Amino acid sequence: MLGSMERYEANQRLYQERLERLERANRNEQPDRIPVMSATSTWAYYYKGYLPKDGWYNSEITEKVYRAIYEDFYFDAIDIHPIAIYHPEMFTILGGGCFTFNEEGLHQTKSGAINVMEPEEYKDLIKDPYSYLLNTVFPRRYKLFSPEIDVDTKVEGLKKFLNFFDRFRQEMKKHNEICARDYGLPSAVQTLLLTPVDFILDTLRDFQGIIQDIKRRPEMVRDAGLALVDFILDGVKHLTPSYGQVILIPMHLPPFLSPKDFSKVYWPSYKKLIDELVGRGFMVKCAFERKYEHLYDFLRELPKNRIIAVLEDDDIFTFKKKLGDRMAIHGGIPTTMLYYASKQECLDFCQRLLDEVAPGGGYLFGTNMSMITPSDGKAENLKAVNDFIHKYGVYK
Repeated sequence: MLGSMERYEANQRLYQERLERLERANRNEQPDRIPVMSATSTWAYYYKGYLPKDGWYNSEITEKVYRAIYEDFYFDAIDIHPIAIYHPEMFTILGGGCFTFNEEGLHQTKSGAINVMEPEEYKDLIKDPYSYLLNTVFPRRYKLFSPEIDVDTKVEGLKKFLNFFDRFRQEMKKHNEICARDYGLPSAVQTLLLTPVDFILDTLRDFQGIIQDIKRRPEMVRDAGLALVDFILDGVKHLTPSYGQVILIPMHLPPFLSPKDFSKVYWPSYKKLIDELVGRGFMVKCAFERKYEHLYDFLRELPKNRIIAVLEDDDIFTFKKKLGDRMAIHGGIPTTMLYYASKQECLDFCQRLLDEVAPGGGYLFGTNMSMITPSDGKAENLKAVNDFIHKYGVYK
């Protein structure tokens, strides 16, 4: 048995080995072995017999949940953790928001809550994003910012919000310290950003609104995206690149755009954002949600070996052939397979990943999307595939 100091030192060595593994794989190079990534999210609560809402106000339950995940399954790094990012207390303090929560504690988009910008207001967003959001959008979305609320109430509400945010930061700090100290597990993600046009989609116009805008006023959507680049980059102005870590960018709108519309309205600000992040030394992990095959020609123009592609519905074997020389690949095992397929079928698929995707490096194994509900995978299948990749995903 290792003593506490010996165990700590062993975990620190393991932590550094895994960071090195991540860094090389992220750069589309060949590490010592394939990194196995964790994206268990709220699935972790169900695994331990809880509901996601059980961890909202009970940090002991939250810790019990993530300790079980990191003890029962092999992982090299944490991509998506089980700690709730969206919390009802936050929206109660603000007096509104884009989300509601079901009876189990999973957040859902609130009908009609996103579209708070009028089409004719694009010019105001373009002129000054900060002023428009603070003076127009916030009062419409959050009661705390409405003109009827007096200054003292607003100040008190903001204090409560900052206290809540500080508690969240402390919870994340505790999680990361436990993972590093007790399990030798690094966090793979420094922070998360939205692309400028996805910011408009997700927070201002909603799907129907932005699709109409792209057809009726594409130049305004394009120019608003470009105007938002610096606003988005302010999210990393105090960060410096961290070894083995990435900036995560989930991408929502592109699967619904033709190459022509993508080129016209989405690509200019997206490419500018990526180039700026890479120019500052960051590695960027883009979550290509749904299918992107119609946009592969654009993806080839992204900075070589500085992008990690998270594949959701794209064929990973085709992607490897067409873009594997340009960027690293993250994913492989569909959550539907983890739930519906037999263990042997899952292992056979993993063997194909080793044969066709892993050669040459630049591959990080994981699920094709975050595991949210129990139907996102059976525990025995997740354990089997992670152990298999860890055992056989070794580069000679």
